[in-house]
Amino acid sequence: MGPSPEIRIHQLGLPDDIVAIARVHRELPPKARGDVEAASTTCQEAVSALQTLIDDLEFPKDWPNRIPLYEELAAAQERLNACQSLLSVKRRVPVETMTEIFKHYLDDDLDEDLSDRMERHWELEWPRKRTATTLCLVCQYWNTVALATPSLWSNIFIETEEQLSDDPPLVRSSHVNGLHHRMKLVASHPWSLYVRATYPGYGPANPAPITLAQLLQGPEALHLQRLTFDMGRSGLCLGGLVFPELTSIVIGRTGMGSLGFLEFQSLPALPALTHAVVDSLVYRNTIPMNIPWGQLTHLYLGLIDNRQWKAIMKLCKSLQHGAFKVKCQLEGEPQFPQSEAQVTLRDLKELTFTCDSPFGRDVPMDGLSFPALEKIRIFSSYSDLRWEFANVHALFGALTHLTILVDAWVSGGDIVSILNTLPQLQELYIKISEGYDLLFEYLTYGRELEGMGAEQFRMRHLRALGFSLDTQSYRPVVSRMATIRPFPYTRVADLVASRTVAVRRGEYDSTIDTLQELEALVMCVDDQAWAPSIEEGLKEAVKRHVRQSGLRAVVCGPEDRNLNLWVVDPTEVHRWNHWDEGFLNAVEADEYSLYPKSYPFL
Repeated sequence: MGPSPEIRIHQLGLPDDIVAIARVHRELPPKARGDVEAASTTCQEAVSALQTLIDDLEFPKDWPNRIPLYEELAAAQERLNACQSLLSVKRRVPVETMTEIFKHYLDDDLDEDLSDRMERHWELEWPRKRTATTLCLVCQYWNTVALATPSLWSNIFIETEEQLSDDPPLVRSSHVNGLHHRMKLVASHPWSLYVRATYPGYGPANPAPITLAQLLQGPEALHLQRLTFDMGRSGLCLGGLVFPELTSIVIGRTGMGSLGFLEFQSLPALPALTHAVVDSLVYRNTIPMNIPWGQLTHLYLGLIDNRQWKAIMKLCKSLQHGAFKVKCQLEGEPQFPQSEAQVTLRDLKELTFTCDSPFGRDVPMDGLSFPALEKIRIFSSYSDLRWEFANVHALFGALTHLTILVDAWVSGGDIVSILNTLPQLQELYIKISEGYDLLFEYLTYGRELEGMGAEQFRMRHLRALGFSLDTQSYRPVVSRMATIRPFPYTRVADLVASRTVAVRRGEYDSTIDTLQELEALVMCVDDQAWAPSIEEGLKEAVKRHVRQSGLRAVVCGPEDRNLNLWVVDPTEVHRWNHWDEGFLNAVEADEYSLYPKSYPFL
């Protein structure tokens, strides 16, 4: 017995005028409501009568008659449900409330969770969006509300056909009318456009296609606010257009087109642009000068070299948040002016680097000043750790947070050299491979170190501390191939005690300026076979001090993490998201956080 067809309002046996009113009005007039209630009573009686017939069937004599009766009962129940739905309070929900419900439905994230995206970050797809078309199919009232609400149509998706790199992307002629209709529904409401170039394949021919630029010449384009464009092998080819309200762009290539470059003369005019994500599309030794660098507040740019980075930063005088994929390999002569002027970025708060950082290489970072820069995060792969020691105060004088997670051999001495330039630091998260003893001693209050003078209280403002521990040199296994050091659990215990219990008890000289008590500690052990034993040893070293202080401490191993700290480029995870859609969300994941939410505290 298959499901019975859905009962429509005109099949309920109601008068035609009531059917017409119910289709349009959510609140039924008194007479119509009385007729619907009468019809509902009739349906209820029919359901009760059929149920009685079924209950009175005698087995086995009447058993063959049960199937037709069950089908009739199901149909009668549907008529009853439909009648009752006309009287439901849901039909009296105000249009404004329905609109907000629809917006919430469309805004709900369809993406998989962060850990799943991390596991396949090399094949990430666009963020998936719901569309209002589904809402229109529910009923005539929903269709009416949806069509009358421009904001529900504010995400428009276009698949263009890839062309050669110098040719414009084409829109199939069969899609043009539908896209024009969608844009008219948006009207003057701000909207977002998602364009993806796809290979034409072997399907039916595309007669009389139009270019993307032709499609976007209508008045609706004047209200375009966000543009996402996966160029594939096509060019952008939007030169000559003006998008006066567009504030955010995401432009990149996937697949075979990922090695191409963006012809920046094909960019439209973007007088209101403030947020940009531009991935691996800038020619070596060039800087596109028709991008409004000076008005950008949020910028991701990759892949560029450190010489390009320095020149671009001198142009980005309004920048607040920057993320860059940097590769410090200089080839050829730059085809852009290299200003010698001193430039101050007064609003810059955060910088994030992947692949490499521009500091301490063959391009000195003189002429730059970041008086408000509070946070630097470096996620480097297979590049040795460098730092800018020559221009420390101008670049890092306001820095309070530093994350350095590099897939390279980092010693405690390397970190100590950097920390000596950042006495004001409040939050530190680092990956370290050797020289644990030196670093732990350096961070322990009340210890004199050779070569450090009489200073015993370093990093006095540090309130959150994280270590990502590469334990190759500390494995508890005898080996003839390498020098094995015992893990310095005592140093860890002393460090924690000196910055928690000792501070709380006032054990240090009262003439010393106020010392910050450590509030958060994270220690992540790598995925080596001996990691569990080191993890347990660290827990024992830290646990007793946690009980005597307010320290929030986490000691975790690979079983607690969702990703490999040293393999994933966190900016790749949401690379098709705009800044306000969470482009850098992965950087804030627990795996990189000094304040993880999903890990158990000691």
